[in-house]
Amino acid sequence: MKNKVSILMTVYNAEKYLKQSIYSVINQTYKNWELIIVDDCSTDKSLSIIKRFKNKKFRIFPLKKKIGRTKALNFGLKKIKGNYVAILDADDISNKKRIETQINFFKKNNKDFLVGSWYKIIDKHGKFVKLIKTNTDINKIYEKMTVNNIFCHSSIMFRKKLLFKIGGYPKELTYSQDYGFILKSMKIRVPKIIPKLLTISRRHDESMTYYNKLKKYINLDKIIVLIYIFKNFKFNLYSGMLWNLRFFKSLFEFFMIKLFTIFKV
Repeated sequence: MKNKVSILMTVYNAEKYLKQSIYSVINQTYKNWELIIVDDCSTDKSLSIIKRFKNKKFRIFPLKKKIGRTKALNFGLKKIKGNYVAILDADDISNKKRIETQINFFKKNNKDFLVGSWYKIIDKHGKFVKLIKTNTDINKIYEKMTVNNIFCHSSIMFRKKLLFKIGGYPKELTYSQDYGFILKSMKIRVPKIIPKLLTISRRHDESMTYYNKLKKYINLDKIIVLIYIFKNFKFNLYSGMLWNLRFFKSLFEFFMIKLFTIFKV
């Protein structure tokens, strides 16, 4: 069917927030969707929660071995049937008009491949933390993306044909795979941001972003991404200065973590 949207959700031990995330898909005003759920060998009740939903639009892929988020995302991309792909992390929430709004954007903007939106941040209890209203000017988006990822992963939707141009998520990235993917798309065309609140992003101690054991890998990812940016994009004076600061800061932190690990008693 025309304009079908494949909503891709990767899951790993997300039992606390999974129901709310899934219900935000079911309650979408736009009804032509499928939900691709890739469970990356969860050890909690995530898979049993997913299986309780008897919905014909769900396509569930429980992995027998944990492969990590990047590989799980790329596995899911191979299963999609829609013309468009929307990402939703298992602990985030979509506004009920999110898919409808983004499909309407693509109908009006034939040359665009990827779009995000404004988003709200909540904590593990669902309490409001911050509202992110990113500047939607494409020059500002380009400038900011050469220094830092300004897109909420759970806010992005892209045309399926983008995958034929850039492939999937960068295999070499463990943590920053979303940043890497959006940067790859930016080589073709600067992604857009819809100035509407379409996503709620949850920040909590259990999330990958704040997991202390991953600090070394997070910093390594930052270095890899920044080198990719240096090779593929142009800087103005301001963004060039910020890039240098971020690169050498990430490099310093990476080596400090390595030294700490070596000399740790």
